[in-house]
Amino acid sequence: MSSGILFKVLIGFTLAILTFYGDHGKVTITNSNISSNKIIWTEIEQGLYFSEFDAPLKSKVNDSKISVLKIDPDFFSLELLTATEYDSLRRTPEQWSLDFNLVAVVNAGMFNLSDHITCSGYLKNYDHINSGKMRENFRAMAMFNPKSSNFPAMTIVDMEKENWAFYMENYNSMFQCIRMIDCNQEHVLWKPRRPISSSMAVLATDKKGNILFIFSRSPYTANQMSQMLLNLPLKIYSAMYLDGGPEACIYVNNGNTLIEKVGSWVSPGYANDDNNYQWELPNVIGVKRK
Repeated sequence: MSSGILFKVLIGFTLAILTFYGDHGKVTITNSNISSNKIIWTEIEQGLYFSEFDAPLKSKVNDSKISVLKIDPDFFSLELLTATEYDSLRRTPEQWSLDFNLVAVVNAGMFNLSDHITCSGYLKNYDHINSGKMRENFRAMAMFNPKSSNFPAMTIVDMEKENWAFYMENYNSMFQCIRMIDCNQEHVLWKPRRPISSSMAVLATDKKGNILFIFSRSPYTANQMSQMLLNLPLKIYSAMYLDGGPEACIYVNNGNTLIEKVGSWVSPGYANDDNNYQWELPNVIGVKRK
């Protein structure tokens, strides 16, 4: 497998200029699939859209592209799938898609390296608890499958500023990871002990209530990525980190369009761009047609 894209549709490309103030000053580059400060989307099917464009900040590794899958919750539902709830078998994104009839798959947060099966933070799906550990430094909670129509199909709760216990009572599926863009649409500054750059998968919502799966094969720090997302015309409302390195992924297969994205680089630890296959994941978000 490669991290390339096979489309059975034609994609048109236009050029625009986007200016970004990154960690190291002002950067101006040419972007594809961004025109007149708008993202150009390719419709995969009704309610499902994809775009890929040059990142505003150039990486030293790979192609410096950002890939975004946009999901309209009027047409698709999200499922939280965990190996512990089924047969304790980790699966590749493609295997998760095939076994559970999913149109798209992305990481459901990081997992513990001690057992390679439980979520690093809290994870609960209906009555099944994969991990009951609430991490104090994980301050974002993705919640979906609401118990009533009074709540959005998916929300990213800012555990620093919102009443997360209230939301937990009103959603069936949830998992915890790290904030990138808070509930006020502001960048959350990460302060790791040492700088970390990686391939990256990100979960976000936009101001219209769409769900965004975001991926970059080229490595960036989380601070660089969140600043880029706020400066891009994606109209981001909130965002949280999912995973990095070779585990980071986006997989889409609706029968006509196949999109497969796999990560590689994470520094320190795995500072190479050699990975070209899907790694097995214990916990994923699946997208299913309604």
